[in-house]
Amino acid sequence: MKYLLTILLLFNTSILIGQSIIQGEITNVANKPINGASIIAYQIDKEIILGFGISSSDGSFKISLKVHQDSVKVVARSLGYELSSKRILVDENFLRFQLIHSDKYLKELEVKTRPITEEGDTLNYNVASFSKEGDESIEDVLKRMPGIEVSEDGKIQYQGKAINRFYVEGKDLMGAQYAITSKNLPKNAVASVEVLKNHQPVKMLNEVVHSVDPAINIVLKEGVSVTGNAEIGVGVPNIWYGKVTPMVFNKKHQTINVISSTNSGKDELSAFNAINLFDYLEFGLIESAPSFLLGKQPMENNLFKKSEYNDHQTHTLTTNYITGFGKGDLKVNIDAYYDKRFQELASNTFYFVPKDTIAIKNLQQSTFNKKYIKTKLTYEHNADENYFKNVFHFKFLENEEVSSFYQNEEYIPQNTKRLFYNIGNKLSKIIKLGNIYYKLNAYLEYTNTPEQLHFTGGPLINSMIDSLQKVEQQTYQRHLKTFIGTSIIKKWKNITLDTKFSFNYSFKSLTSDVFTDKEGSGLNYQNDLYYHAIIPKVSPSIQYKHKRLLLSVIPNVSYQTRILQDQFQISESVIHQLIFEPNAYITYNLAGVKWSGHYSYNTNFLELPQMYSGIIINNYNAANQQELPILQTKLQTFRNELSYEIPMASMNFYSSYEYNTTNKDWISAYEVNNEGVTLMKTLDYENNQGISQKLEGNIDWFILALRTTIKGGVEVGESEENVILNGDDNRNKNNFIQYEGIIDFPIIKGLVLSTFYTRYNSENTYQEMNKVNWSQEIIGGELQFSKKKHLLKWNNKWINHTFVDDQFLYMDLSYQYKFNKKIKIKFIAQNLLNHQSYTQTNTNAYQSNQTFFYLRPRQLVLELKFSL
Repeated sequence: MKYLLTILLLFNTSILIGQSIIQGEITNVANKPINGASIIAYQIDKEIILGFGISSSDGSFKISLKVHQDSVKVVARSLGYELSSKRILVDENFLRFQLIHSDKYLKELEVKTRPITEEGDTLNYNVASFSKEGDESIEDVLKRMPGIEVSEDGKIQYQGKAINRFYVEGKDLMGAQYAITSKNLPKNAVASVEVLKNHQPVKMLNEVVHSVDPAINIVLKEGVSVTGNAEIGVGVPNIWYGKVTPMVFNKKHQTINVISSTNSGKDELSAFNAINLFDYLEFGLIESAPSFLLGKQPMENNLFKKSEYNDHQTHTLTTNYITGFGKGDLKVNIDAYYDKRFQELASNTFYFVPKDTIAIKNLQQSTFNKKYIKTKLTYEHNADENYFKNVFHFKFLENEEVSSFYQNEEYIPQNTKRLFYNIGNKLSKIIKLGNIYYKLNAYLEYTNTPEQLHFTGGPLINSMIDSLQKVEQQTYQRHLKTFIGTSIIKKWKNITLDTKFSFNYSFKSLTSDVFTDKEGSGLNYQNDLYYHAIIPKVSPSIQYKHKRLLLSVIPNVSYQTRILQDQFQISESVIHQLIFEPNAYITYNLAGVKWSGHYSYNTNFLELPQMYSGIIINNYNAANQQELPILQTKLQTFRNELSYEIPMASMNFYSSYEYNTTNKDWISAYEVNNEGVTLMKTLDYENNQGISQKLEGNIDWFILALRTTIKGGVEVGESEENVILNGDDNRNKNNFIQYEGIIDFPIIKGLVLSTFYTRYNSENTYQEMNKVNWSQEIIGGELQFSKKKHLLKWNNKWINHTFVDDQFLYMDLSYQYKFNKKIKIKFIAQNLLNHQSYTQTNTNAYQSNQTFFYLRPRQLVLELKFSL
C-alpha cells in the first residue's frame, strides 16, 4: 500500500508559471566572435540576477529567464575587453554586443546588498561575505556557503546532489577532477561563486532536454590572469614540503598546474580520484577503475585527517591546458604521482560465532608503493547549433605491497604486485535536422590487470592448502567493453520525446593460477573464466516541463544475453532474459520550496571479478571460493527530497527520505575457524530479501548581521539482510542515528570561534542473543585570533566511543605572519600532546575489530608561501 501511495504522490502535482528567452551574439570590434564571454541579465535598477549565459565559439548565447520581465539590464563581460551593458525589452528578437579591447582587465561587478542573490536557476554567492581570515583556497570558502557540501576528498554537492560541471570563467578545464582546482585556486582570486541549479552542459539541448543536476561557475576578480602559490616548508622530525601551483586564465586559454613533494602527511592524492557523473548519465558506464583481487591496501581512518596519520613520501605532477582550436576547445590533462606509504597496525578481532567467541591478535607492518600516470586528450565543440566531443584516455598504475604479519605471534611475510593498464575513447555527436535532434554516443575501452601474491606460512596453509610452506597466486583480469548508442530527440510544446537505442558488448576474462613448493606439485591450481554480456536496449524517455513542474518517465527495456564459461568446472552458464527497468522522477518548485520524487527498478548481475570458481586468496588468512552460475540482484528504490531556499536570509534547508528493497538469488556465507582463517563463499539462495531506509535533514544558515555560520544535520536509518556464519543462517539488522552541528561566529573583533559536535549511535542484531550497541562522539573547536599581519589558530578535537577506556584529545597550533599581500610565513605544531596511536573500532553483530591506529608523532614545521 505504501508503494502505491508513493507512486501516486509522484504523479499528482499542479502547474504554474513560464519563462522567457533572450538570444544574441557577442563579437569584438573586428566582428570576430568572442568565445566564453559571460552574459548576465539583471532586474532593472536592482542587482538581482534573472539569468546567466556563456557564449559559444561562434559568439552566440542564450539566456533563460525563469521569471518574466518586460525589460531587463544585460551585462556582457570577457577577460581583456571592456564591460558592456544594455537595457532591453525582453520581446526584442536579437541582442548584439560588440566589446572593445582593453589593456586593463574588467572590473568585477560586486553584489553589495546581500551575500546571496538568486532569481530563476542561478544563485550567486559573494565570496567576500563568506570568507574569513586564514582561508587559503576557494574550497575553504565553499565549505561555509549554505547548501554546499564539500567532502574531504573535494567532491562537491549542492542540496544533496553532486555537481555535473565545475567551470572557471565558463570553461570546464578539469572535468571530474575539479578538486585540483578548488583545493589550489586562491580564494583571493575569486569574486563570486555561481550555482547553476538545473544545468544542462550541452548547449544544443538546453531548452530541449531538461536537467535537475547543479553546476558551479567560478567568477574571478578584476585583473586576475595569473594566480597560484609557491610553498616551501621544513620541520622536525625530518620533514619537507614543497608545492607550486601556477594558473593562467585569459580569453584564449586556461592552464592549471600543480607540482608537489612532501613527507609532511599532507594529502595530495585524493583530488586525483573522481567519477564523471555526466559521462555515466550519457553512456551508462564510466572509465574503469582498478579492481584488485589480491593482497592488502592501506587502512584509512574516518576520525582523523590523512595529514594526521599519513606516514609517506609523495611526489605529484598535474598539468592541464585548454585553448580554442578550430570552432571548439582542445584540452590536455596529464596526471602523474609516486607515493610510498608506511603503515603499522595492531588489532584484536573477535568473532561471535554460534556457541563460541574466537579471538585473533594481529600485528601488521607494511610498505605500499604506487606509481600512476594518466593522460587525457579532449576536443569539444559545444555551441547552440552544433555539438561534438571526443575524449581519448590512457591510464597506468603500479601498486606494490610488502608486509610482515604476526598473527597470534606467528611471523608471516607477504608481498603483492598489482598492475593496471587502461585505454579508451569516448565519442559524442549531435545533429539537428529540422526540429529533430539525432545524437550518437560511442565508447571503446580495454583494461588489463595482472596481479601476483606471495606469502610464506600462516594459518591459511594448514586449513586449506595442506601444510604447504610457500604460496604464489597469479591472476589476470582482462576486460573489453564497447558501447554504441543513438537517440532521436523531438520537442513538441512542453513535451520532449527522447528515444535511445543502444548496444553494449562486454567481454571479461579471469585467469587464476596457484603455485606451491610442495614436492611434485608445482602448479597446484589453475582456472580460466570467460564472461560475455550482449545487451541491446531501448529507452523511450518522455519528459514534460511546464513552468515549475518537471516530470520524466523512462521505461528501459533490454534483452540481455550473458554467458559464463568455466574451464575448471568444464561448465557453461547462460542467461537469455528480457529486462524491464522503469525509472521516473518529478520535481516541483513553489516560492523557494522544491520537492522531487524518484522511483527506479534495476536488475544487476554479478560481474567478474565478483564471480569465479576455485580459490582467490585475499591475504594469508582470508580466501574466497565460489562455484556459481550467473547471479542477479533486483533493486527497487523510492526517494523523496524537499529543499527550501531563502537567499535574502542566506538560509538553506534540505531533507530526503529513501527506501530500498533488494531481492537476490544469492547469499554471502562466511566460515571462521579457531586459527582465524576466514573463507567467504557465495551460495545460491532463493528469494533473499533485504531492506533499508534512511531519513536525512540538513539546515545551513549564514547570519550576516552576526557574521555567523550555522550548519546542522541528522540522519536516521535501518537495514536488514540475511547472512550465513559458520553454517548458521540468520537475519542481520542494523539501526543507526547520526547528528552533527557546526557553528562559526566572532566573539569580538579579530577573535573567531568555530566548533562542531557529531554523534553516531548504532545497534546491530545477529540472532536474538547477539546484540551489539556502539556509539561515538566528537567535539571539535578552532579558536582564531587575527590582528593586522598576525594570525594565530588553536585546533582541538575530543573523541569518545564505546570499547575504548580512555577519552582522546588531539591538538594543533599554528601562527602566521604576513609580510605583505604576496609573502607570508607560517609555523605549525601538529599533535601537541604527541599521541602515538588511537584505537579505532569497527563492529557488527557477529564481529568486532579493535585496530590500534598509529598517528604521526608531534611535528614542528616552518612554511614560507609566495602568491603568484
